[in-house]
Amino acid sequence: MKETKQEAINSQSPEIFYEQGTLLVNFKGDKELASQFPWMQWDPRSRFHRCHGYHYRELALYLYKRKIDYSDSTPKYKKLQLPMKTEFTAHDYQAEALEAWLKTKRGMVVLPTGTGKSFLAALIMEQIQRSTLILAPTIDLILQWQKTLQELFERPIGLLGGGSSEIEDITVTTYDSARIHADWLGNRFCLMIFDECHHLPSPGYAEMARAYIAPYRLGLTATPNVETDRQNLMQDLLGYTLYTKQIQQLAGEFLAPYKVETIAVELTYEEREAYDHHRGIYLNFREQTPSLPGKGSSWERFVMVCYRTPEGRNALRSFAIQKQISVAAQGKMEALADILVRHNQERIIIFTNDNKTAYYISILFLLPLITHETKAKERKLILENFRNGTWPFLVNSRVLNEGVDVPEANIAVIISGTSTVREHVQRLGRILRKKAKKKAILYELVTEDTGEIYTSRRRREHGAYAKFS
Repeated sequence: MKETKQEAINSQSPEIFYEQGTLLVNFKGDKELASQFPWMQWDPRSRFHRCHGYHYRELALYLYKRKIDYSDSTPKYKKLQLPMKTEFTAHDYQAEALEAWLKTKRGMVVLPTGTGKSFLAALIMEQIQRSTLILAPTIDLILQWQKTLQELFERPIGLLGGGSSEIEDITVTTYDSARIHADWLGNRFCLMIFDECHHLPSPGYAEMARAYIAPYRLGLTATPNVETDRQNLMQDLLGYTLYTKQIQQLAGEFLAPYKVETIAVELTYEEREAYDHHRGIYLNFREQTPSLPGKGSSWERFVMVCYRTPEGRNALRSFAIQKQISVAAQGKMEALADILVRHNQERIIIFTNDNKTAYYISILFLLPLITHETKAKERKLILENFRNGTWPFLVNSRVLNEGVDVPEANIAVIISGTSTVREHVQRLGRILRKKAKKKAILYELVTEDTGEIYTSRRRREHGAYAKFS
């Protein structure tokens, strides 16, 4: 049978396939065309060129713009009807962020906690009208996303993670579940929304993002990465930062007005003696051991070297003791008691950096507690009782740093934490969600003449704290 002109063209056209997180491309011997894609590699096993799935947009656009015919069995996503069922309208900053993102349909938006990042995402979904995968780092967060999207779109929202495996045209999932199932989910979604996207630059998550073909990508965060290498990786996986608003720009009108108050406490005589003793053991070991990793080395590397000798292990023990003395100082507990009495009609979240301190405070003041060890059912009960005011005070060890929606809270107390700006901004964000007549206060308790002074100074290096420093 004589071959038609179109059949002849098709027989010479490149073919694109999806296979387990990668694209296979048959260039039909066109080496010049294949050379245009430096990220494409020859795969002798399949005898095709191969690349990561996330190059799909770049590949398809190149062929389309040059009017090169090609066959493509890759995308399995759908066009949807997604009118939102809500009376809410976008704030000016949300409309600006939407407009900025729609120009490229890739990129990151930086907005403080409590400013409606999920509503912005829904506005984008309404515009794109395609199968969408929303990723978040925790089970609590994906459950919040599922509830919000069901209310906004009045349609089934799939849930992948935490024992659920329901895949719908709109699905929410944890980063971990998206990584585990990337091989078979990678070509099913056109739009990917990465909530708390600062988590993405890690080896496992970055590889996951490369496995999905989604040509449209949105990253959402309140605390973007500042390290150059992590920024570069984010730009490769998601696109550039397109829109940014800081806490101080939105406080008062869109966020609750707030203040930050640092309360410095002193160690008791007995605490100071014990602190100085153990601090001395630790510092003496560092001074007498020149082989220890210096500044810039990781803490994990330092610990590994210390564990090789009895003296090193003793120094680490003393370091932990002196740190615990400053973290749970008697003066802090007295200051916390004063705060609880002063704000006894308000909703207070108490933050610690470790479970030991959280349990100590919970027992000392008979307060409900959430840690990473708290079972899901118990956590849900505690949060419900906190939100409705039955239990107005809540202790947690880093669990509420990120993502959990507690708009009723207006007082935060920092007992201990890291020196990272990100953690401090996240904790402040827990109490800034706008409510009528709400005024937020963040109390930071620090122990004088200890390492906490440096930690406090470091974590306050953010514009949200400028007028309080």
